[in-house]
Amino acid sequence: MTESNMYRYICETPDVLKSIMENRKAITEEFVDCFKDKEIRQVYVLGSGTSYHAGLSAKKYLEELLNLKVFNLYPTQFARNEKIFEKHTLVIGMSQGGQSLSTVEGLDSARERGLMTAAVSENPTALIFEHADAKTRIEVGNEQCGAKTKGYAGTTVTLMMMMTELALAKGLVDQETVDAYFERMYRVIGNMSNVTKAATEWYDRIRDEFLPAKRIIVVGYDGMYADVLEGALKILETVRQGVTGYDVEEFFNGIYNSITDSAHLFYLASAGDYKPRTLKLIEILREWTPHNYLIGSPDGVEEARDQYLLCNFVEDPLFSAWEYIIPLQVVACFAPQDLGINPDIPKDP
Repeated sequence: MTESNMYRYICETPDVLKSIMENRKAITEEFVDCFKDKEIRQVYVLGSGTSYHAGLSAKKYLEELLNLKVFNLYPTQFARNEKIFEKHTLVIGMSQGGQSLSTVEGLDSARERGLMTAAVSENPTALIFEHADAKTRIEVGNEQCGAKTKGYAGTTVTLMMMMTELALAKGLVDQETVDAYFERMYRVIGNMSNVTKAATEWYDRIRDEFLPAKRIIVVGYDGMYADVLEGALKILETVRQGVTGYDVEEFFNGIYNSITDSAHLFYLASAGDYKPRTLKLIEILREWTPHNYLIGSPDGVEEARDQYLLCNFVEDPLFSAWEYIIPLQVVACFAPQDLGINPDIPKDP
């Protein structure tokens, strides 16, 4: 199979993340200078699609680091539905391409309310940069395909570096604490190529079973929920079939009643108290559909099946979203090619 741009970007992601971390002070300098002397009591992170998912993926780390409330919203919901604000609020609008009119609307709404604003984009001439107090580049390079991959983790890490450097400048956290977080980040980044290799081999095993799928569901929980949404979006964008993503507890709330033998389910079974419940769920749903694709570490899994991707994930509750998204990105990359679709080109270019 011809290697697509999309697969190359998946493979480049670990190096991109390391580069962002190593160059974080230069990348975040304008942002830190703008807000280091401002009082910030809460943060809104706005974005659509992959940008929204990237912000959601960073949320738990940001709240733990800053001890501040972080809200994740779609820009139009923020602009049209949010009414009551703490005046010391920072609003961060993110768009990898930088031309999102909804993100512009969100940032303009924040400025009209007298709130602090920052824009984040890969595009050096991004429209959203003109609608915020400070701008930050996502240094991942221009992805020449519709379905973004390295931009997902790259946006998340950029947002994390922005707030980490700001927290250091404001004295909210010490360098020793930050270094401990960075050590954990680097451990996950160091494992990503192993996951990519395992995921590529796993796709070869499930290819013939998966390709006829017309209904696809992604299920997960805890820190991997952003991956559930992003993975569903990636497969939907490229395979162009109906794909939905659910938190596992939401799935328990009636969604499972709709499962038939035509449903294909991916389970992000990360370490935690929901993993045994997920394994039990698969055991039950196997009576209704044979198409169950478990993604996780081998721990607690009694029976290895060809449908399962079992490899050694780092299982970091704050940062393993960077490795758990990879198998779904791999499916989104290879399956369309097997279906005669170029994953690099959107249906509406």
